[in-house]
Amino acid sequence: MARKSSAVSDRTLIGCMPGPLLSKSPRRRPAGRKARPWRHRPVAGHPSRKVLEVKPVTALACNRERGGRRCFGSKGFPRCCRHSGRAQQVAAPGLSQQPGESPYMEPDHSLRLLVVEESRNDAEALANILRNAGQASRLSYAEDLEDLTEALDRQTPDMILCATGLEPISLTDVVTLLQQRELRIPVIAIGESGNESDIIEAMRQGATDLCSYDQPEHLQLVVKRELAQAQYSRAAQTYEARFHESEKRARMLMESSRDAIAYVHEGMHIFANGPYLEMFGFDELEEIEGTPILDMVAPEEHDAFKEFLRNYSKNETRQGKLETRGMLPDGKTFDAEMELTAATIDGEPCTQIIIRNQTGSSKELEQKLHFLSKQDVLTGLYNRQYFMEELELAVTDAISGSGTSAIIYLLMDNFKDIKDNLGIGHADTVISDIADLLREHCDDDDLLARFGDHSFSILRKNCDADSIQALGETLRQAVEEHIADVDDHSITTTCSIGMSIITESTPSAQEVISRADLACEVARSSGGNRVHLHNPVVDEKIGKERDQQMHDLIGEALEQNQFQLLYQPIVSLGGDAGEKYEVLLRMLNGDNEYILPTQFLPIAEQTGQIAAIDRWVIRNAIGALAEHRNQGAETQFFIKISAATLLDEGLVEYIDNCMKESGLPGEALIFEIAEKHAAQHLKHAKSLVRRLQELDCRTALEHFGASPNSFQLLKHLPVNFLKIDGSFIHNLASDSDNQAMVKSILDTASS
Repeated sequence: MARKSSAVSDRTLIGCMPGPLLSKSPRRRPAGRKARPWRHRPVAGHPSRKVLEVKPVTALACNRERGGRRCFGSKGFPRCCRHSGRAQQVAAPGLSQQPGESPYMEPDHSLRLLVVEESRNDAEALANILRNAGQASRLSYAEDLEDLTEALDRQTPDMILCATGLEPISLTDVVTLLQQRELRIPVIAIGESGNESDIIEAMRQGATDLCSYDQPEHLQLVVKRELAQAQYSRAAQTYEARFHESEKRARMLMESSRDAIAYVHEGMHIFANGPYLEMFGFDELEEIEGTPILDMVAPEEHDAFKEFLRNYSKNETRQGKLETRGMLPDGKTFDAEMELTAATIDGEPCTQIIIRNQTGSSKELEQKLHFLSKQDVLTGLYNRQYFMEELELAVTDAISGSGTSAIIYLLMDNFKDIKDNLGIGHADTVISDIADLLREHCDDDDLLARFGDHSFSILRKNCDADSIQALGETLRQAVEEHIADVDDHSITTTCSIGMSIITESTPSAQEVISRADLACEVARSSGGNRVHLHNPVVDEKIGKERDQQMHDLIGEALEQNQFQLLYQPIVSLGGDAGEKYEVLLRMLNGDNEYILPTQFLPIAEQTGQIAAIDRWVIRNAIGALAEHRNQGAETQFFIKISAATLLDEGLVEYIDNCMKESGLPGEALIFEIAEKHAAQHLKHAKSLVRRLQELDCRTALEHFGASPNSFQLLKHLPVNFLKIDGSFIHNLASDSDNQAMVKSILDTASS
């Protein structure tokens, strides 16, 4: 709707309400709707002008007069805008506060108020009800859905007041828009009456409460309550996010520590990390839970240990260390120095015990490994794992109100063609070129990462929608104009870019990435070489349609055998006899074109179809391998299993039946478990490895070395093969750090 300038001057008349500077075409009041119950009176000298009178709950009176008139504020209410030194504040009943302090929000913070009303004058009147109670307010005004959308784009308000009975926009429209944008903002409905039935109906539509126009004090109290509740909720979110982050980091530190660490409550073990279990000869935490700490100490040291604990609990000694002798289950003893520190777990007081590792690797090697753990070797950018860690911190900062951030997810459009035509080596050169290009156009404070095989991610802090879109367009244009020279080949490419904003209502880092990925898919499916900012309404619809189409396609593929197995040879550098192949999976669409696993497996995991896909692969791979081995070949297949299949209690029986039907021996099959899945479901992984070995099948742990507890995992899973994570294989011939890590893995595997 086109806007036109109002004839009303923007100069404020003393004692009168100013007209709107920008207004829409006049509208008729909805049928049956009464005029606002504000009382108007003529302004002296201006009979056509009216001053809006509202019973002030708090009046700010000025002792100074100008030209015989009292000093009025620009909005027509008695307040002092210039003579604050002479202003006297009269507090409203029930709103006790310190001078200059808001009863609603923190000191020196204005309420960001958005009012949905039929005119700016009415919106100002509602805002002034709060101002007269001492609540500083910055007003935004909307009279229809277009206005509301623009207002939310500009700034997220703290509170929305929504008049009921408006023709252009309803209370339901407001609540629905907030839900679509995933904004948790309290909405207070304003109506002609405040009877119980109206309040109930408003709350059913999504409002937190309903206030009537003729009860301004009720509105003040409701706003006070809702703002307090919003602050409590925001604080709770912040503290919860910080708590989980601290808990996660503490757990990671304990698990990855070379020192033996345990927690003891009332003399009993309640937690121990891997080195502690190993030091005292245990395999599982369950074996030590509830065991007295005294059982870990040699009998001849019991008296001294008890005396130390008594003095420690009474705080009669500052000594937190005790040299003693530990004892293994077989009775053997060893020297140990225990450090005791007070701690808490789940609110219960306990004692942390640390036994330092006196050997270990050098500090320099630790620093190198730490740096390597967060870097992508090919590009020199950060890797995906480190990016996600930093993204989680950015989400925590946004929830705590420390500022919004934004991310970019950039996907190369024609990378597959480049790799197929020129080979993976030349494709890696193009990837490195794009990484350098991103560095050139990003700020030093931006966090750049190689997120996937041919995708990148960028985190920019203190950033809004406009600036992140500007950066996205700059990067898109730079990639489009770039020419990579590879062995007399000039290679050009384009990219699709998705963006997502991180605000105080963002639920998680994973959700941020999902939104950016979905926005990138919107850009790619629209032809590529474009940018798209995540829009909950548009993207959710497209995402649901895409997921549903893929779900249906997977169902058809399972019913009609539209999957195809491919076999990638695994060559032994040690001269081992026998053929080994990795079983790969592709899905065919209606045009018999391949769909890559990265496109359909995530959907299959979400929809519960992944277990059926795994069983299809197992049955068909066993059938193909049995037929091949009948020709005299000693071939073995590596077959991946998903997390869902790892938890499938009937899996081993299914494999056994398939082997019996085909006559295939168990030694021909090697089942791969991803390291992260094994770590998440260690008991199931341990049981599965044991049961597969009973069938004479082999097992492998893939992506080994990607987590900080990789070596500890091997003590629980006696697998036959380790597949080293690909991040350590890139540039292995020239990268000494990668060589050191791979050598460490080989030494551990052969020990």
